[in-house]
Amino acid sequence: MVISAKMKRVFFITGLLLYCLIALHGQSWVIQGSIENAEEGPVLLASYYGDRFRVVDSMDTRSGSFYFILSEDSPSGIYRIIYADRAEGIRTQNRFVEFIFNRENIEIIVSSRDGGPLPYFEGSVENQVYTGFMNFEMEYEERLMTVYRQLYPAPTGEDEYDAEARRYNELQGGRIHYMDSITSLYPELYAVRIMNAFRSPLIPGEMKHLQRIDTLKQCFFDHAAIDDPLLLYAPVYTFKLIDYLSLYKADTLSREQQEKEFIKAVDHIMVNVSNQKELRAFVVDFLLEGFESLDMEQVQMHIADNYLDEACESDIVELILSRMEGYKKLAPGETAPDIVIRDMTGRNYQLSDISDAYVLVVFWASSCDHCREMMPELHEWYLSEENFGVEVLSISIDTSLAAFEHFVEQLDPKWINAHDPLGWYGKASSDYHIYATPSLFLLDRERTIVARPSSYRQFIRSVKKLAP
Repeated sequence: MVISAKMKRVFFITGLLLYCLIALHGQSWVIQGSIENAEEGPVLLASYYGDRFRVVDSMDTRSGSFYFILSEDSPSGIYRIIYADRAEGIRTQNRFVEFIFNRENIEIIVSSRDGGPLPYFEGSVENQVYTGFMNFEMEYEERLMTVYRQLYPAPTGEDEYDAEARRYNELQGGRIHYMDSITSLYPELYAVRIMNAFRSPLIPGEMKHLQRIDTLKQCFFDHAAIDDPLLLYAPVYTFKLIDYLSLYKADTLSREQQEKEFIKAVDHIMVNVSNQKELRAFVVDFLLEGFESLDMEQVQMHIADNYLDEACESDIVELILSRMEGYKKLAPGETAPDIVIRDMTGRNYQLSDISDAYVLVVFWASSCDHCREMMPELHEWYLSEENFGVEVLSISIDTSLAAFEHFVEQLDPKWINAHDPLGWYGKASSDYHIYATPSLFLLDRERTIVARPSSYRQFIRSVKKLAP
């Protein structure tokens, strides 16, 4: 790719300024570049974690040039540059290019093409290997599916079938050889971590279709289990989970049968997730959200019964076991118990006296990672103009009053904020059969349970269904 003299001047000037800043502020990493046809306005830098991108920095551009500084503690993973451009007179919002950051300075030149933006990475082996792998995968999948369509249904001639089966096997062998060679050359790259997470078993082309599906169900994770917490910073495990669950989807099944099949899939997934707490918490939360969107309550309850406590463990096993059955009964459509509690200012509140059309009751703890992430998101929504008039009754079950107060001082919530000093054994926690945090109950004015979201995203989906 030819770099214009103008681009070189931009890189030189911005690079010189940034390196001066680095010298003043200690070790940092520079992400800089230029975007062809970029519109004047904001350019965003977003990082990935779990199953979504989050904006971590922004700047305004006039010429299409951009630069960001990532600190020493910025995690390695997939990032995005998000911008607006204009092609054939049409402004397109939210254009983006992705790249790997792995503790190195990166220069990106983004060209405009008919198929979308095309990034070029100056001197970044990480991103050159990653781009090469993604291009290889796209071509591989297209070629493999072309052959697969020739095998199923089977060709009429035996010789033709054998030839297609050999091609199918050769393509898989070529992919394995490609992955092995890249791993041998660059074993330390983050791109190689991503690539190896997509390794798959070799399925003989001679296998019948249903045999292939059954084999994949058993062997899907054999070469790439969910065992690397660093890959939570790349969209890897979300794709793997969706791909695996799709093996159990069958249009011929009744809803009850389909839920039973998905329960089998969930159990097989959890067997192949390492015992690393962060990974297991992510998988449990992802599965709960997915099956909530499909309205598959039996699968959700199976996850809650067997795995939900792994997301934020309480270490009170007997209490968890005794409350599971009661929690099941507090389903949408049931009446929630009344709550009388004192807030931080000393004022007493009774749930049944709150006059708002809807109330969200939140049980949380500052020791819960998911709670610390969810509460600021929830509070930002609460202060917005699109909160549908929902009041929030937030009940902390922190055993440490100091930890609770420290978190609340930072968040400064404007909703009803209370702390139950008895924690898990408090009356409200007992009445609502709380055995994991966060636990959310969306109620109407009559205290009828409208929804039991298990995350902020599920809550937002539930709120959008409410009557204005």
